[in-house]
Amino acid sequence: MGRIYSFNSSEFISDPEILETIGSRGARVMELASLGAPIAPGFILSNELLGEIVEDPSIAFDLYKKPIARMEQTLEKGFNDKDNPLLVKVAESPTLNMVRTLSSIHNIGLGDHTVDGFASFVGEGFAYHEYGNLVQKIIELELLTDVKQERAKKLQKYRDALKSATNQKTVKKDTVKQALDSGRDLFPEEIYTNTHEQLMYVVKIFHALFQASTSSVDSSLVVQGMVFGNFGKNSGFGNFYTHDIIEGENVISGEYFEQAFDAREKEGVSLQEVSKKFYKELERIGKELEKYFKEIRSVRFTVENGKLWVIDQQPVPNKSTQAEIKTLLDLHKEKVVDDEYVVQAIKPGRLSEILHAALDESSVRKFKSAAGGIAGAVGAAIGRVYFSTDSLLKAHKRAIQENQPADFILAMPSTFAEDVKAIEVAKGVLSSEGGYASHAPVVARSLGKVALVYPNARFLKNSMKIGDTEVKEGDYITLNVPYYEKPTIYFGAARLSKPTPEGSGLLEFLDIVQGQIEDFDVHANADQPKDAELSRTFNASGIGLCRTEHMFFADDRINTFRSMIIADSSEERAEVLEKLEPMQMDDFYQLFKIMKGLPVTIRLLDAPLHEFLPHTQDSMKSFVDFFREGHPKISEKEIRLRCDLLEEFNPMLGHRGIRVAVSYPEIYNMQIRAIFQAAYKLKADEGIDVVPEIMIPLVMTANELKTIRNGKRIEGKAIVGVEEIEEGVRKEMKVKDALDYKIGTMIELPAAALQADRIARYADFFSFGTNDLTQTTNGLSRDDFNNFFSDYNEFDLLEENPFKVLGEQVKEMIAIAAERGRLTRPDLDLGLCGEHGAEPENIPFAKDSGLNYVSTSPYGIPIAKLAIAQMNIKRREEGGESNN
Repeated sequence: MGRIYSFNSSEFISDPEILETIGSRGARVMELASLGAPIAPGFILSNELLGEIVEDPSIAFDLYKKPIARMEQTLEKGFNDKDNPLLVKVAESPTLNMVRTLSSIHNIGLGDHTVDGFASFVGEGFAYHEYGNLVQKIIELELLTDVKQERAKKLQKYRDALKSATNQKTVKKDTVKQALDSGRDLFPEEIYTNTHEQLMYVVKIFHALFQASTSSVDSSLVVQGMVFGNFGKNSGFGNFYTHDIIEGENVISGEYFEQAFDAREKEGVSLQEVSKKFYKELERIGKELEKYFKEIRSVRFTVENGKLWVIDQQPVPNKSTQAEIKTLLDLHKEKVVDDEYVVQAIKPGRLSEILHAALDESSVRKFKSAAGGIAGAVGAAIGRVYFSTDSLLKAHKRAIQENQPADFILAMPSTFAEDVKAIEVAKGVLSSEGGYASHAPVVARSLGKVALVYPNARFLKNSMKIGDTEVKEGDYITLNVPYYEKPTIYFGAARLSKPTPEGSGLLEFLDIVQGQIEDFDVHANADQPKDAELSRTFNASGIGLCRTEHMFFADDRINTFRSMIIADSSEERAEVLEKLEPMQMDDFYQLFKIMKGLPVTIRLLDAPLHEFLPHTQDSMKSFVDFFREGHPKISEKEIRLRCDLLEEFNPMLGHRGIRVAVSYPEIYNMQIRAIFQAAYKLKADEGIDVVPEIMIPLVMTANELKTIRNGKRIEGKAIVGVEEIEEGVRKEMKVKDALDYKIGTMIELPAAALQADRIARYADFFSFGTNDLTQTTNGLSRDDFNNFFSDYNEFDLLEENPFKVLGEQVKEMIAIAAERGRLTRPDLDLGLCGEHGAEPENIPFAKDSGLNYVSTSPYGIPIAKLAIAQMNIKRREEGGESNN
């Protein structure tokens, strides 16, 4: 025979085998009971027993006679009692993990003979509303069965009459009675006059529906007593979260609705206004639930005639990442969870929520919006729109001077190196060209800004059109670029929550994460002191990429640097570089000091020289005026001509990287001198041992790197090697002992990957520049690829964006270069410094290929670290190799 299982605050089932058979809802009730929560008593009819009851209804009463008697005793009410009736609800308890189940039936026990007794406690309107609603729900349940068409029409008509009677603002007894009488002959009279028969009728319908459904065929039924928050003066309804779900504070937070059945009846008050006795008990229940489930839970409760009853508890899908992390930290402190559990509980991408501002959804409900686009850098940003770097910088300066809000969005078809300074002061950047790995998103990620590529944006003279909405310069927009959902542009200024790593629990969480990281770790892509400081806050184990070209765009440098680029002779160029050298030395000094002896990889100038030249009328005018101050005899026409001559048809494959060092060796000479000057000065000033790593970009062959490392002289020309420059600086500064330093290269061309064994003769490290390596391996432009990626994706020609998730061919290039490089130099350091380093999907490959680290923008460090820690834990659990 099937089984019936009773439950109350002291009676429950804990046998795992039985819990599996009584379904998820039944198991949840038993869990609550096992924690000593004051739950309304009830019983569970197993699936097997349901069939037996339907076959022989006469056994039903004997089976649940004792469970109902216990319910009556606990709740001090009587089933079928006309003066103080016990009401119950019946709910499906599925064994499958179902999103939707059959509707529960509430208030079984209401009938002609009990409704007035119930009304004496809750009021006539409420009592008759619930009676009419009960019959209506029975009808709706029966309509789901294989009912004949003629009966179905009559049932629908009866249901509509009951719905009309119970949907009135003020429900009247006579109206409901009239509606009940209108279809009374459709059911046996006993369901109106005998609560036991009413319960049996509902059980039979549920059983019929279970038998007809493959997803419900194994379901059980939960029968539970009902309690009411409107059952007299000392009654109420409430709900709470076991932790604050936004800030994560370790307090229960929720609302209490006095003399109310549910939250719809009236305004709630703070949970703290519930009596201290109840509040303490709710706190206790909340703590027990968190310890059991190891997460924040949502709890519903009712106070009936001064007695507290827990109605239900569930997980909280909309809790913030901060709240989730703080809850885990509190549980960790109480030794409820260990380090590994904490690390595995959070998806890496969710950390973006703490690192960037988040949108307050309630503030944009009435805003016009446009959804879609490519998420370049996640987060939310509001600001007034400006369509050029010059106009945004002017607006920013004016706002600062006038003490006005300095919130701006840079909106342009695409951005260039000279636009970095505008992205730096803006809250976000909106572009229409390119994709995830194009200039604006890459820079935005490195600066912790928001970026959205919206291909359908049309730029006009002083405005842009998105759909049918025109946005003029100075108008407010809000960019919302979440990690897992579609981006949206809102037209107007929304409200945002500000990112606060300190106090959010993130830093404490990262300390636990660090304990699961072995010898494969994360470096930072950092060019500015604030980026280096932030990366150390996030436990970066060094700087894996310092892009020196970004250092020259400051207002006090850019025109000087431009003067060097268009200089007419090497002597003139050297003169300008002499002015820039102290600035570069100070740049490196600050980075070395912040990193306190950790490795700092400095990539020498890589960007095409024309990128530094003016791209707008205002910036060209500014440069012409600046240059003519020192060269009054040179005309504006000549200056413009020199700039035009540096234009290239395909600059990303043109005069950049090591090619600049060969044509203009004095540029790299200046940078290398500045690196060693900074390193030796810091050692002398503060006793900090510096580990500089000098990276030569865009190498094709071993001979190129050999030439830069060792130097080369031909008749009338010379390239001074790195080692010779270091020796010269050491002598100038009268330093006795040479510091340890490394010379390496960025592998970003297939030619370099294939020649890695020969290049490794002259390289102490390789750093894989996967953005360019993806471009050059696949022949794809990262700025234009998204024009056709959706077509390729639609036809399953490319499943993933190769500028986000490493493609097979690029992986093969990295694997080849790593293997060949280490054959020549077994102690070769290997890192990955492209944007792929922050994508969790790329982490296992990077580690398995023998790399020592990945490098990413500061805001990507926590995400990459968490992905590494989770990978290590998973592999240990699977018995895989450890990194140690």
